[in-house]
Parts: sequence; structure tokens; C-alpha cells
Amino acid sequence: MDFDLEECTLKTPGGAFAQLKVKDLSPTQNAVGFDEVNDKVDRFSARSSSALKDYLLVHSIPVVIGNGSKFYVIDHHHLANALWKAAKGKNKAGLDTANVTVVVQVMRNWRHLQGYHFWQSMFKARWVHLFDANGGGPISPGNLVSHVKDLRNDPYRSLSWHVRKRYGYMKNPEPFAEFLWAEFFRHRMLLDPRLLKGDIREEDFLIGGLPEDARTALIDKAWNYTRSPEAAGLPGFLGAR
Repeated sequence: MDFDLEECTLKTPGGAFAQLKVKDLSPTQNAVGFDEVNDKVDRFSARSSSALKDYLLVHSIPVVIGNGSKFYVIDHHHLANALWKAAKGKNKAGLDTANVTVVVQVMRNWRHLQGYHFWQSMFKARWVHLFDANGGGPISPGNLVSHVKDLRNDPYRSLSWHVRKRYGYMKNPEPFAEFLWAEFFRHRMLLDPRLLKGDIREEDFLIGGLPEDARTALIDKAWNYTRSPEAAGLPGFLGAR
């Protein structure tokens, strides 16, 4: 896929738009919600090449260049992971993992920064989420996954996505806003009793895989929490009932 843009290189200046292969994106978080990813995979796989290209042209991925010639994606990890998965399967656009490409906007070119100095700058800018798929952390940047295909499932991040779609809270530009909601739910809700029995691993849990009544009940319960005084101060809070 070609967007008629310059290829993103180590010399691409901050603020510039360019194109870059998904395989060259380095994550700045370890987890995504697979419910949201699967929804995007279905939609991306069904789009023609021109329709998908039009979509990606207006959904650029912000990146930071640095730390040993890498291109770090600082938002839209779900989009990148879904594109990779769509490219691995049957899709109308003719994508494959060798050619799947996105439009990126270079937010900073910090190619001169490496190691501690790079990660310190990323942390201060709130462009890295140093937590694992179970909400544990902070972790070392060395424990971040190195490829978007390796992003793991955080079902509580899926729950926050489902609840936002139900207008439990408003989409908010604060960095990692939906992970903050995920942590809020993680401390208040058990997604499935089977987790206590060891019959299912949290990372394998899909809200979309539940029977409709169980899925609705789970999302309803989380929705009610979003309107409680406990949620005040979280990004996108719409007020207590």
C-alpha cells in the first residue's frame, strides 16, 4: 500500500507526515483490548484497498524517532495491531505483513537520545505506558514488547472500550485515558468466576465471546460504576447519577 508520501526515515523532521511499514513500528505499551482489535480486524478485512487507504490517510499514527534508530508508536496501538492481523488473514485490500503500511506523523525526532535519556524524555511527555497486560508495574522499558504483533490482551481495556461505546464516559485526549478506566474497573469487578477456579486465563478472556445476556450484564455493571462518585476525576467522567 502506497500513500504517495515520503518514507519515514531517521532524518524525517518532527511534524512531518510520512509512510512507514507496520512491521517497523515499536510499541510503547504492552497491551491492547482484543475486543476492540477484533472489531477493527473485521472492518479492515472487509474494506477495499481504496477504502482502507482513505481511512488510513485520515488516521495517522503518531511516532517518536529515537533510541537506536526505532520508530515508536505513541498512540493507535489497536489500529496497528489490527492492521497486522488483517494482513495475516483473508482481506479485500490485498494486504500482507510485508507490505502493510500506515501514515505516520513524527511528533519528535529524538534520534540523538538513547537508553535512559530517551526513556526519561518519553516518560516526562507521557508517551510510554510502563505496565503489563495485568496492570502491574511500572516495568522496565526493556520489558516492553518489541513488535505490534506481540501486544497482549488486557480484557479490562476491552471493558473500558465497550463502556465508552455505551457513553459511560466521553472519549478524552488524556494519554492512556482508557487504561485509567481499565484500572478503575480492575479493582472493582471480576470479569468471570472461572478466573477464580483457574479454568481460564485473564489474557484469553474476550467479552465478545460471552453469551449476550452475560455480556450485557457485565457492561451494564461497569457502566453504573462510571456514574458513581468513585469515578470522579477520571478522564471523560460525565458526572454521578
